[in-house]
Amino acid sequence: MNYRITFSARFYYRLNTSLLRHYHTDYQIQLVYSGSAEAHLNDTAFTITAGMIVFIKKGSYHDFHVTAKEGMKTLELKFVTDDTAMDSLLADIPPVLHDTDQLLFNILARIVLEGQRKTVLYREMSEALLMESLITMFRISGSRNANIFESDTAKIKFPQEKTPHIIELVDDYIAQNINRNFSLAEMAKTIGYNQDYLYRTIKKETGISAVQYISRIKFEKAKQLIQHTELSLTEISWNLGFDDLQYFSRFFKKYAKISPSEYSANVRSAIRTDY
Repeated sequence: MNYRITFSARFYYRLNTSLLRHYHTDYQIQLVYSGSAEAHLNDTAFTITAGMIVFIKKGSYHDFHVTAKEGMKTLELKFVTDDTAMDSLLADIPPVLHDTDQLLFNILARIVLEGQRKTVLYREMSEALLMESLITMFRISGSRNANIFESDTAKIKFPQEKTPHIIELVDDYIAQNINRNFSLAEMAKTIGYNQDYLYRTIKKETGISAVQYISRIKFEKAKQLIQHTELSLTEISWNLGFDDLQYFSRFFKKYAKISPSEYSANVRSAIRTDY
């Protein structure tokens, strides 16, 4: 299919920022992940809030005025296409959707980072992700608002002792306690498993030790906080249970091969990327 991204961006609109009524000749996807604004799309007025996606088709008049005290943060991209095979797909995507499972957030965040990093074949990767985002929007819209992961295998009844899965319990515990240090013994006791058995299970299912698994999750959370919040590195380290910024910096550099300040400069300095 013949389509091309014209720009991708991460924007932080402050309180009372306004975008006046206008239109453009390309398509635009705007995903709000924090804050809110009063908006118009053609003649329809509505409020956009966190978790909403606005799909603006070419030639559509639109505007917004930020009303949230904390402002509004968005992931956005524009694209063009002259492929008539896409017409029915694009026509069936409604102007407003809800990203309840953060499916679109994860895809659009990757597109923004591809544009910022500009590594080899980043355009091709971004356009592949664009198609994934459009199909995902098509699936979650209107009458297709079913769980896109639903399948016959999801309905199989597992023995009670295997439900929920141990890794799911581990993931839930880490998520709830990610802002503090905790021992493997404490986690094992809380979720109801022997420590040695839990350690062996994590190693078997993930290929890495329990300590490494917890560290990997903290590292991914650190990247997410740097990419998509305005928190300082000190605040991020505190939110992830590190005693001081220096310790957090050593931890981050071990996995990213660059310091968190360098990583922050890379992902926060480039707000918009023109393709």
